[in-house]
Amino acid sequence: MSFSTMKFLYCHSMLLTICFLYSLELIVVLKANAKKHVEDLVEDRDSCKTNCIKLWKGVAPVLDLISPELPKDQPHAPRLTPVEKAQQAWGWLQQFVKDAGEFAGAHVLSMVRAHNPLVDLSRLERGYPKEVGPKEAVDLRVGLLDLSSTVIGDINLYGTSTPPSSQD
Repeated sequence: MSFSTMKFLYCHSMLLTICFLYSLELIVVLKANAKKHVEDLVEDRDSCKTNCIKLWKGVAPVLDLISPELPKDQPHAPRLTPVEKAQQAWGWLQQFVKDAGEFAGAHVLSMVRAHNPLVDLSRLERGYPKEVGPKEAVDLRVGLLDLSSTVIGDINLYGTSTPPSSQD
């Protein structure tokens, strides 16, 4: 073997050794970076999970209030997941608001009936009389807000009410 070939082989082997050592060092760095990245991802996942749990603990009572689900102690109560509950929440809220409004209206009408048993409440189905325009209707509502707060104030959203004490 000639000297130039030996020199070439020696340089080539040195270059391969350097590349190998550099590759080993690069692998160590990549491994450390990958480990750190995985640790960060796990920390982010845990943080998101913790935040989701906190969010659910805040939202769950509201969803339970407006949900038409059967009580947990009933044997055939549907078991909805938090995601299923959240997906149905808008419809539940709409129905809850409608039911609460109807219940409040029935409460007020029952008080009117209790104070004036001879009043014909069926006239209310026609709405305001013709002589009451939209502006007057708004003025009437605004003028009765305080009384409305008093009358509606004793309603429990779970569907029960406590009759106010009579001050006649």
